[in-house]
Amino acid sequence: MIIHHQERVIPSAPPLIRLLEAASQDRTDLTLASLPPGQIRWAVESGLGPWLRRCTANDPDAAASPLWPLVHSADLTARVIAGEQLDAMDEVARVCEDHATSVTLLKGISICEQYYPEPHLRVMRDIDLLIDEDRIPAIESRLLELGYVRMSENPPAFYETHHHTAPFFHPHRRVWLELHRQLLPSNCLGGWAGMFGLEAIRSQLRPSFFRGRPVNRLSDELQLLYLAVHWAFGLQRVGGMVGMLDVSRILNSAPHLGWERILGWLDGSSSTYLCLLLTYLDGRHLAHIEPGILREVYSRQRSFGAMNLAALHAVIDRYVVDGRESRFLMSARNFPIVWQNLLEPRRPSLNALMLLWRLLPSRAWFSSLRRPR
Repeated sequence: MIIHHQERVIPSAPPLIRLLEAASQDRTDLTLASLPPGQIRWAVESGLGPWLRRCTANDPDAAASPLWPLVHSADLTARVIAGEQLDAMDEVARVCEDHATSVTLLKGISICEQYYPEPHLRVMRDIDLLIDEDRIPAIESRLLELGYVRMSENPPAFYETHHHTAPFFHPHRRVWLELHRQLLPSNCLGGWAGMFGLEAIRSQLRPSFFRGRPVNRLSDELQLLYLAVHWAFGLQRVGGMVGMLDVSRILNSAPHLGWERILGWLDGSSSTYLCLLLTYLDGRHLAHIEPGILREVYSRQRSFGAMNLAALHAVIDRYVVDGRESRFLMSARNFPIVWQNLLEPRRPSLNALMLLWRLLPSRAWFSSLRRPR
């Protein structure tokens, strides 16, 4: 059962929900003083500094805050970094055009122009591109000629079966770049089959342009599902709000989504991931989803009962939005255990039991208690 809250902002919601709500609607009426100092610092650390600057544009007292220099510098820094990233993307698009290679923009580099008022508002760690595998060697050789270097702690063999090749870094531009052969890791959603297989993806590529150069972007429907799955599968505490805002802005900017198509793609795991994020965004008033759509998505997943779903929403509130440190029950060890187990495509009761079992201390921990001190 999905519970819909009637209040515009739930009283118990973390303070940064107000920032996420303003950003999702591109409002500029937020006041800096309405956010605790610690939350302002967390917003900047999490990649929302540029949005904090934009959403407080009409606050006459913002510049008087002792934290204003932090907010203002976060915005300026994001503008500089985004400028380098966009210039780098223009260069790569030219390389692909010269080699008659089709390139598909993924994640931040795609949606920063599609769904964000200004590209720098979508902070990016790297540029993600999908390229036909047989064309990757030629593009990689050209990147090396342009001054990029491979940088990774993993051995080369790791990337032989990974969904992208070893990352590239440009020392002068300070830009990271990843060339994808697939959208997702092979251990996500049972590999590269179904809607995220290459044949299915090709049917959802949409011709577009980047600075006048031909590129592809994913359809709105596949973009939404891809971002939701990517966010839930590899949730990051720092930066997790950026992925939430991506989906929120798509939902608010593309009102004519083909939901029948999306629902037709869903399997067990993708239903779970999409259900988790949609119910959270709807419950926190960060996006409006028709109740019938929510019911359909909820009915297709097999991981959640009301308690499991509420527990995961609480994890998002506490550790992603509120930015609390992991400790005690939700230690650094336990956080991924809780998250992954409650998302398993099994009966909710079994997920809860397996979670309790896996949270038990290891035999090594018990052994340490018996050692003489």
